[in-house]
Amino acid sequence: MGRRIGEFLYRHHGLEGVLYALPFVSLWAVFLAWPVGYGIYISLFKWNPMLGSKFVGLANYAELFHSLRFWNAVANTFKFAGMTIPLIIGVGFVFALMVWGWGRTHRGAGIIQSVLFFPYLLTVSIVAIVWKWLFDRDFGLVQQGINAIFPSAPMLLNSTVWALPVIAIATAWWLSGYRMVVLQAGLEEIPRDLFEAAAIDGAKGHHQFFHIILPLIKPSLLFALVLTIISAFRTFGQVLMMTEGGPGRSTEVLALYMYWVGFDYFDVGKAAAAGVVLLFMILALTLAGVKLLGLRSELQ
Repeated sequence: MGRRIGEFLYRHHGLEGVLYALPFVSLWAVFLAWPVGYGIYISLFKWNPMLGSKFVGLANYAELFHSLRFWNAVANTFKFAGMTIPLIIGVGFVFALMVWGWGRTHRGAGIIQSVLFFPYLLTVSIVAIVWKWLFDRDFGLVQQGINAIFPSAPMLLNSTVWALPVIAIATAWWLSGYRMVVLQAGLEEIPRDLFEAAAIDGAKGHHQFFHIILPLIKPSLLFALVLTIISAFRTFGQVLMMTEGGPGRSTEVLALYMYWVGFDYFDVGKAAAAGVVLLFMILALTLAGVKLLGLRSELQ
């Protein structure tokens, strides 16, 4: 039997590849493709599986686009992404350059890397609780330090202006370590001979950075950028635990809005429609990132 199967696969080379990919494709279809498709399907209904669902077409989307609360959530999402994406990528890149450069001339780079990577191992609940304590109005160490320097400073997590930036900083502290590892792996792939040749030709450090490092690390930057865009736009846990969308819905991002609409108001169809909008926002920004980094040829 085994010999016959082997002969059959030998004659059908393409089928062997399909069989190898089948477990992954099956899991991807069940846990990703089907939920996404079903979510789009639900968004076209006034969804109530207990009492019966009613097809409403694009009415949920029309209701969303006429909702000021929805547009407030979209605006907060873009504000949050505008702060966190540069922070996470920038801090992660600086850490990667630091560890990579230190490792070329010193020992102990692994210890530094472990320390910088450690926050990523924490769960979102731990990160949110720690940062909420740090900015607590009564005993938060950071808040008390700010008040000692600036007596008239507001309570940051209770401020409509500062609450979202605080959550963005907490998110950057949490996620930068993983981006550091991704970008450091890209740096390690750059041949050292290029730097030696550039140094012989008289290229300074900033020339090597802009003409060697940045062009050759673009694939790693794209991977880190896509991860960060997805993380920024689907942020939920830290906002829920640190501010619950307040004060005055100034930190209510789109993922949290979906949660309130779906589980507080039981308007599942409308929440699914918001999820579809979020999906296409992430897709559009990801494609924009690919175009920005000029990686179309690498992805073809």
